[in-house]
Amino acid sequence: MNANPKSSNRKKILWVVVPVVLGALVATNPFYEPHIPLPVGIAAWFADLAIVLILSVHPVTARLGILISGLFFAVPCFLWASSLSRGMLMCCMGFPFTIAAAPLFAPRTADFRRRLAYFFTWMGMRKIERRIRSFDIVSLFRLIISTVVFAVGLACIKTVSAVGLWLLVRWLGGGITIFAFAEMVTASHDLLTTLMGIKAPALMRSPFLSTSVAEFWAKRWNVAASELGFRPLCFTPLARHGIVLALFAAFFASAVAHMLLVYTAMGRWRISIICGAFFVVQPLLILAERGMKVRCWSTTAARVWALVALGVTSPLFVEPAIQLIAPSLSATDNVLLPTIAMLGFAVIVNVFFSMGQLVFCLRFMPPNAALKPTATAP
Repeated sequence: MNANPKSSNRKKILWVVVPVVLGALVATNPFYEPHIPLPVGIAAWFADLAIVLILSVHPVTARLGILISGLFFAVPCFLWASSLSRGMLMCCMGFPFTIAAAPLFAPRTADFRRRLAYFFTWMGMRKIERRIRSFDIVSLFRLIISTVVFAVGLACIKTVSAVGLWLLVRWLGGGITIFAFAEMVTASHDLLTTLMGIKAPALMRSPFLSTSVAEFWAKRWNVAASELGFRPLCFTPLARHGIVLALFAAFFASAVAHMLLVYTAMGRWRISIICGAFFVVQPLLILAERGMKVRCWSTTAARVWALVALGVTSPLFVEPAIQLIAPSLSATDNVLLPTIAMLGFAVIVNVFFSMGQLVFCLRFMPPNAALKPTATAP
């Protein structure tokens, strides 16, 4: 009785893994290595998204969409642009791929709109509701402050020497910059969704307010990646064999994904492995805080623990991130253009998800209705 569900889960995982492998093979082939300009790379992303949406109309053709979107992962590897641009485009290529893969996990009876709604509600794990449209001045203020902090962090990275004890200042500035970017994503999401009149799941939820490392990863940092990727593909299938095994497997998969992302952007294995090591040590922190019963601590003490625990290990992630943006920083005399670029990226990503949530989840629903979470298909 249990054989068929297990076999079905393995097939779903293969349908996700194989296209990524094919994309990697195309990217590393020694026969043809084109130099793709940035505008062409952006156009390729739009083409990828259009193809995936067309093929997602039917579950059978959606599988072809998975293969095609997996091949599109090779495009950023040939991008004739800065490492930051390659990394950002690679992140964006993940959106069409995940949309294409979502029907594998959606209920079989779901139609086209419901399958896309399944994606935009994080595999049916989050609900989307209507609310009165308004202008959230608080979110705008948070967006302005976080953008300013981001620019200050970039200025610190740009001016501080990467030698001796100055490395600590460099890493502190880098960590503040990363948290500021996360808050930019959070605030821009809140601003956009209130203007649209919806309550919808966010990519980020003010990670600096985390009261534990587990909360940081599960509820506040890049929630979509967890709910759409690592949880259904790694954690849930292995949880029946033990939570600890599933936890380490999910973070190992995340480590591999980030290693490949950094390598795609910079073409350097050493710094890529350092970035991956950051994710490998995170399960150890989560197990440690469970043993210390951090959830029973006061909110202030728990937040201090989370920031310290993440801060101690952060150089493994911060240094690769700094080296990723370094060429873009060196190419300009100030931090204005990189700040505007990252602000634009945060807003565009939130527009993509918010518009999808509005169109595919609520457009045809009554004003007081909500899309209830749907159980993940076995």
